[in-house]
Amino acid sequence: MITTNSAELKNILKDKKTAVALGSFDALHKGHIYVIGKAVEYAKNHNLTSLVQLVEIPSRLRINTFETRMKILEDMGVDAVVVEQFTDSFRTVDYKNFICKFLAEKYNAAAVFCGDNYRFGYMAEGDTCKLCDGCSKIGISVNVIPCIEIEGVVSSSVIREFIKAGDMEKAAEYMTRPYSVSGKVIHGRGLGRTIGFPTANISIPLDSVIPKQGVYATRVWVEGNAFSGITNVGAKPTVEVDEVNIETYISDFDGNLYGKTIQVEFLKWLRDIKKFDSLEALKAQLEEDKKQIMQ
Repeated sequence: MITTNSAELKNILKDKKTAVALGSFDALHKGHIYVIGKAVEYAKNHNLTSLVQLVEIPSRLRINTFETRMKILEDMGVDAVVVEQFTDSFRTVDYKNFICKFLAEKYNAAAVFCGDNYRFGYMAEGDTCKLCDGCSKIGISVNVIPCIEIEGVVSSSVIREFIKAGDMEKAAEYMTRPYSVSGKVIHGRGLGRTIGFPTANISIPLDSVIPKQGVYATRVWVEGNAFSGITNVGAKPTVEVDEVNIETYISDFDGNLYGKTIQVEFLKWLRDIKKFDSLEALKAQLEEDKKQIMQ
């Protein structure tokens, strides 16, 4: 079972050496998963603990919630995660001290794994060459993994741009899974129910990348069950609501979701948001949207 508990981690890292995957791993995209998978495989073959370093950088818009990333890592068979906050004390560590203080002492590493564009230490002065040189002096093996390319290098920044542009198919290709958001269902105005399209509203996390405004085909997870959905990201001009929100009609679902947490996976951008002359015109469009998601 994956653990981030500090007391458990201390015992694990004290008693057994580790194979460490290094990076911020904010998107857990195809390249990240490949690097982490190599560390997990190596750990299993060499009687080591597989450990993932997550660096949390507050200024970056998140692609996945922390909980989502933990679930993905657990499913991959990772044993432990160390979360490093990108504080001044972490940010300003000299790259040589990083190798000694973090890799050797804190992580108890026997082997480390990283992408070939990995940088570390103050002002990102450390690169893979310096990592190999420093680790070789203290008996830590280094495994540098070539970056995955699709149409260029797979990166978190590219995925963010796909999401902002509403290109959910590309985002899913680069991440190996759909982009998703999770949240507790909150009360809306209830107008959807009056036209036969009741919706679930969730707040947009302030530190998350927000998809292009529009209407999407989605898959909605409710208590372990998946349903097809139509999700509106943005304002609702037909009913004069200007604030940006995420509102989802869940096909073939009948139940009370208020206060429950749902996960919305974005599959495909369907259309722009537009203002309809009446609720009946809006209902007719939603019927057409529903036909598309059921194809």
